[in-house]
Amino acid sequence: MYRHILIPTDGSKLARRGVAHGLALAKSVGAKVSVIYAVDSLLAVTGDFASVLDCAANAAKEAGVCCETIQLENVPPHEAIIATAEEKGCDLIVMSSHGLSGLPMLLIGSVTNKVLTYAKTPVLVCR
Repeated sequence: MYRHILIPTDGSKLARRGVAHGLALAKSVGAKVSVIYAVDSLLAVTGDFASVLDCAANAAKEAGVCCETIQLENVPPHEAIIATAEEKGCDLIVMSSHGLSGLPMLLIGSVTNKVLTYAKTPVLVCR
């Protein structure tokens, strides 16, 4: 069914749940994964990419899932996720969402909402 799953993360507790869910799905269907950490220019200076991606790669190794990690800076995260899914030929994106709605979503924005709106690749959202 799925051969290549893209899993975006930012290292947060919520994102780690999305990584775990994506890895479990990948293991169950025999898919490989690409884990992406994309940060726009405002946060790129303080980003700790290595530890976040190492954590995801170690979780994939423990699960027995083939994993590639991708680090992107100075790109809006939703654009990086969508472009990477297309470039890598991913057939599913698995990501987390806080489930914000109304005014909080308008004020904070939502990478997940933007990916859902613009991606041509199917998206599985974990909460």
